[in-house]
Amino acid sequence: MPKRPRSASTASSLDVSAHDAQLPTKRCACSTPLRSPPLPAVAEPQGCALPLTLDNLAQHTLRCGSQPAPSPHSLPSPMSSRSGSPTRNAWDSRATLRSYGIEVDVARALPTQLQEHLDTVLLRARDGPRSPNAKRIVQQRLMASLENESTGIRRLEPLLLFAGEDDPNAGSRVPMLSSKLNYNLSRDFLPPAPSGKTPTRLSQPQADTITGYLSNNQALSTEPTLATAFTVDEEEALANFTLNPVLMFPFLSSQWKPASGESHVIAHVQSARDGATIVRYLDEFYSIARGQPPTALECSHISVTCDIQAVNIWMHWRERDNAGTATYYMKSIYDCTLRNEKHLLEARELLWNHIDFALQGRLQSLKQAIRPFSEEFTRLRTKKTKNAGSSRSTTGSNLMTITPMSLPPTPSSNYSGCEPGKKRQRVDDNGSHG
Repeated sequence: MPKRPRSASTASSLDVSAHDAQLPTKRCACSTPLRSPPLPAVAEPQGCALPLTLDNLAQHTLRCGSQPAPSPHSLPSPMSSRSGSPTRNAWDSRATLRSYGIEVDVARALPTQLQEHLDTVLLRARDGPRSPNAKRIVQQRLMASLENESTGIRRLEPLLLFAGEDDPNAGSRVPMLSSKLNYNLSRDFLPPAPSGKTPTRLSQPQADTITGYLSNNQALSTEPTLATAFTVDEEEALANFTLNPVLMFPFLSSQWKPASGESHVIAHVQSARDGATIVRYLDEFYSIARGQPPTALECSHISVTCDIQAVNIWMHWRERDNAGTATYYMKSIYDCTLRNEKHLLEARELLWNHIDFALQGRLQSLKQAIRPFSEEFTRLRTKKTKNAGSSRSTTGSNLMTITPMSLPPTPSSNYSGCEPGKKRQRVDDNGSHG
């Protein structure tokens, strides 16, 4: 009896990781991010379907992507080999995030102040000519969707987001800002575990790209030197209280996924983790400076997620219950496909308005808080040192309590102050908006 021919669908589903190993990998940060433990092998009985939930879908994606590769000579030569993110395991389930008070993709209404900010500032129509970037995104989408994550980011991120003035390859650069790749955030500012509970440890917060204020150290390292938003003295006041010393007060982060492979929902949970970390950092900063929690707008954050087919823009904020317990929310404030030029123009307008606000109202608020923060932070650290010397048995958390939050320790060395890898080439915006 002749052998039954192999199904074409079976052959096409085989792993091509042997070819992917030859592709250039995504640039890594100066420190290696912590990774979640590998998923255990789960035997799924034939005919037994799991409930269709976001967590099950994301875990199924990772299990499928971790299958052992067949012999390379048994595979056809692919026209496009794709590889996923090097941090594909560095994510947390929605259940784990919820145990730390982080809520992802909520339908909850924005606080009144944030809704007003969205309506009057972020969604405001801009004057002047439109940038060609939205059209270029539509034109590049299909080609980028055939690439791996790193190449897809390199094609589309410069068109969707923004370059700082320190990027020599950018045609249009925003003064006093800087954008980094694979940026680690200090774990000290992750939301704490609930009292008396020990949930799964959160993964290392790391954004694919992140934008904040240019540091003096980098600005003074260029010729000619660049203008900065903060003085050297203001920056030194934050030396022991920082998310990462190479970028000040980040306000726009992003997570990217390839068009095939990892699910976009993994980008959502990674962005929720990163956003909650930044929101808590701002919450602590203003609380120390003023002795009371900041407004929702002062400690809010904006992030972007994209899977080459669609883009989401998210608002992150925190709310407190009557006991002072914080919950960190993440809500979509705009989304569109990368096929729609009109909607991409609107998305770019929103992000440009966020950049303008960061250089105006937000910057002014931060600068006003730095001096009182420095004075209070120094006093608290001195008090902690004296109390620790007189009573070694007293815990640091009891010494440093600031209602309703506790002062985190000096950020640990889970990142490096060295520069990330070579920056990607930017596309000229021609000075226009949209």
